[in-house]
Amino acid sequence: MRRFIAIVFIFACSVAHAQILSESFDYPAGDSIGAYGWTSFSGGATNRLLVTAPGLDFPGYQQPGVGNSVKLRNTGQDSYKPLSSIVNSGTLYAFFIVNVDTARIVAGGGDYFVGLLPSTSTTNYTCRIYIRNSPTKTDTFAFGITKNALSGGAVVWSDSIYRRASNYLVCAKYEFKTGSTTDDEVSLFVFDSAPPNFEPSPTIGPVTGTTTDVADIGRFALRQGVATTSATLLLDEIFVATGWTTALPVELASFTASVNGRNVNLNWSTSSELNNYGFDIERRVSGSDWSAIGFVPGSGTSSGIKDYSFTDRQTGTGNYSYRLKQMDYNGNFEYFDLAQEVVIGLPDQYALHQNYPNPFNPSTVINFDIPAAGEVSLDLFDMKGSHVRNLISGYRNAGYNSVSLNASDLPSGSYIYRLSAGSYSAVKRLMLVK
Repeated sequence: MRRFIAIVFIFACSVAHAQILSESFDYPAGDSIGAYGWTSFSGGATNRLLVTAPGLDFPGYQQPGVGNSVKLRNTGQDSYKPLSSIVNSGTLYAFFIVNVDTARIVAGGGDYFVGLLPSTSTTNYTCRIYIRNSPTKTDTFAFGITKNALSGGAVVWSDSIYRRASNYLVCAKYEFKTGSTTDDEVSLFVFDSAPPNFEPSPTIGPVTGTTTDVADIGRFALRQGVATTSATLLLDEIFVATGWTTALPVELASFTASVNGRNVNLNWSTSSELNNYGFDIERRVSGSDWSAIGFVPGSGTSSGIKDYSFTDRQTGTGNYSYRLKQMDYNGNFEYFDLAQEVVIGLPDQYALHQNYPNPFNPSTVINFDIPAAGEVSLDLFDMKGSHVRNLISGYRNAGYNSVSLNASDLPSGSYIYRLSAGSYSAVKRLMLVK
């Protein structure tokens, strides 16, 4: 029997609407982000976007400094990460923390380093966010924003009041409008202290332009621009959602998993909760869709450590992913993912387990363990010894196995089920009560 323990520390928040991207760069320093769900689409193989230590933190933000950060230089590959849902109406908010090392000033301004992309494009950047150095002070810079290309409208700049080597929380807002094909709006929010829980007036905007609006937004992009105009900087804690969210309804302190035979034990802790209804536990077998397997009630509102646990029993041999769907009493939700797969290995001996439930009507499950591949049969008999049904017959791979028995066509009473595998044989009794 193999034993696997996966541990991950994840922090996030419940949002007014579902989150569609969360990225903390919780990967080893020096790795390319292309190994973690980001797609490079320009710049050849030079100046890849690399994970850099340490991570960035910001007070009052729902992403409190997990993992490392990513370094953007002024020439090289650009990369995007798909959003979990494509947005084509309403409002989109993209938060991140940025720390600028070098900003530049040239005629016409600096260059953009972040943008949003349609679901099928790597060129039609919208909601472009710029940085340029102050023309009079070498240690300060300004943020800027355009809806689309400069041909559709000049960059709108903030005051040059931001300082290098300082962490700022930035939020880009894109609002889809329905009046025409050119009336969508973008806005920019920049914070140097804890952001409010409700959307304030923007630092810049709303800004529009004359270029045609994008049909949808499906990608968050990081851009390493031209050497003479672009900034060099660290960026971290990206959070994209369809509602303004900077509060901490539920702050997760830890999320761990351990394996005991074919049982997976999940444990998690929260350091604070606000309006927490509870957690759906969801599981995905490698290559399949997510499915809900249980629910654990939350603690409502709490400022202390709360511990939770759930056991996923009698899983079969294979690779599994787990996540928590945290929900509040208003129906809002957020996902917390276990970063690593959980591996259920092979049993070390033959075993036939008691069916569950027992007594039952009309269905029950029988679990059995096979440490070596071979011919296996599982048969059902009545109490007189007469053969009632063959449940399994044939070659089976080694592993933990389950079979369902539907006895809707059988009379109530006790039955015997027998497992035969090589020289191993075992019997147990079950009871059907109608």
